[in-house]
Amino acid sequence: MQTLRDALVWVYWHPFKRLVQALPPQTARALARGLGRVLGRVPNARLAGMAEAARFVPGVPDDGAVRLALARAALVEFCQTDLEVLLFPTLTPERTAALVAIEGREHLDAALAGGRGAMLAFGHYGANQMIMAAIGHAGYRMCQLSAPATVLNEKLPEARSAAVRRTRELRWAHEQTLPVTHIDVFGSLKAAFSCLRSGHVLGVAVDGGGGEKQAVVPFLGRAASFPLGPMLLAGKTGCAVVPCFMERAPNGRLTLRIEPALPLAVAGEGGLSPDEAASANTAAVAARLSAAIMAQPGRYLYFLAFRLHMAAAGHDAFFVDAGA
Repeated sequence: MQTLRDALVWVYWHPFKRLVQALPPQTARALARGLGRVLGRVPNARLAGMAEAARFVPGVPDDGAVRLALARAALVEFCQTDLEVLLFPTLTPERTAALVAIEGREHLDAALAGGRGAMLAFGHYGANQMIMAAIGHAGYRMCQLSAPATVLNEKLPEARSAAVRRTRELRWAHEQTLPVTHIDVFGSLKAAFSCLRSGHVLGVAVDGGGGEKQAVVPFLGRAASFPLGPMLLAGKTGCAVVPCFMERAPNGRLTLRIEPALPLAVAGEGGLSPDEAASANTAAVAARLSAAIMAQPGRYLYFLAFRLHMAAAGHDAFFVDAGA
């Protein structure tokens, strides 16, 4: 079984990748949707994990068939998103514009007009990495707080073969071709301060694990642990915080939906400490993300299943209330 898995991994990252890069984007996405539908009919750990994760989304009926249907839809979304990583080195402004439409660009422009930079705040919802392609290839100077894909080689609880570990190195190499400056989330944040103070865009996934400080905020009807660092950074720089969501149509076409900047709590006003203001702002971002997930659970089930899996292995608890 391990030999077969390693062979499939090699095929995916070499001959299959070359095929995908040679196809028209709409054909490549159709291929990914087909693969997702096939995989959704074969019992597998990823599908089962996403069906279990659906229990944590308010409004999803306590019905195994409903949860399985949502997991199958999420698997189709995942396959398209994963295939798009293969396209990263081939993306140009023209090709990216054909793949992704930007809705609400005026909100980002208004935020940048304030002169203190703009933090694009998003979650691991949908094709979130394509936000970097869309913004960077649209002509904005963007930095991204990133956790290299290779980090999973050390953090994942289960052992993986050398072939699988190598794919994470290839994935990180592809991510580095995106038109942004990556800032290691586990390192110094000096470059992030510089990005915002220069009036540029900083991308931040607000639902990631780690960080020295955490905020416990309402999320999906529970109490969840979110990193406090992004909103502490926003408080220190005075940047605008702009929520955004990458959403996919049934035909695979992506739309980056940018919302107006959030009204932020400010340290010192009403006696708020910096940590209290950052916690309030983290809760506001989490509420936007939570609403989007409840409307479209399939766009988040892969990441939710991953976080629950990591928590079960003793890493970075996500939900902190009983039963999570």
